Amino acid sequence: MSEERLRVDALVAKYRKNMPQITAQWDTSATAVNYNDIDLESLKDGVSIYLCSMTDLWQGIYDPAIYDSNTLWSRVHDRSKIAKVIEAWESGQALSPIFLVKHGSKDLALVADGKHRLTVSRAIQAIEMPFMVLGDGPAWVSKAFPGAKRIL
Repeated sequence: MSEERLRVDALVAKYRKNMPQITAQWDTSATAVNYNDIDLESLKDGVSIYLCSMTDLWQGIYDPAIYDSNTLWSRVHDRSKIAKVIEAWESGQALSPIFLVKHGSKDLALVADGKHRLTVSRAIQAIEMPFMVLGDGPAWVSKAFPGAKRIL
C-alpha cells in the first residue's frame, strides 16, 4: 500500500472518530474552475459563480438526500475524498465551488463536480454555498435558486 494511501486511511479513521471544528473556505476567483474535474471543452462559454444560502441550494438540487450530513461516511461517498476536503479546510485551504448543471427537463440542478465538498459543507452546517454554472447566468439558475447572487 502506498504511503499516500496509508496517510489518507489514517485521516479517514481520525475524522470519523472526531470531526474537527472547521469552516468551509472557498476560492471564488476566476481561476477556481481550474481545480474542478470539468471537461475543458465544456468551458468554452465560460462559467459564472453564484452564492446562495444552503437552504436555497438544498431546495434547488435534484435528490439532495445523497449529500446530507448522515451520508458523510457512508458508502455513497469516497471516504478518502471526504477526508481530503476536511483536511483542506482544517488547514485553511480554500477549495473551488461546486459545479452544477441543469437537470434535463426540470428547473433543478445536478451536482456535476463537488459532491464531497457539498456533503462536508452540509455536515458542518454551512450557511452559504458558492456554486459554478456554465455560461453567463443561465435562466434556469434564477428558477432553481431564486435567492442566489452572481459574484463572478
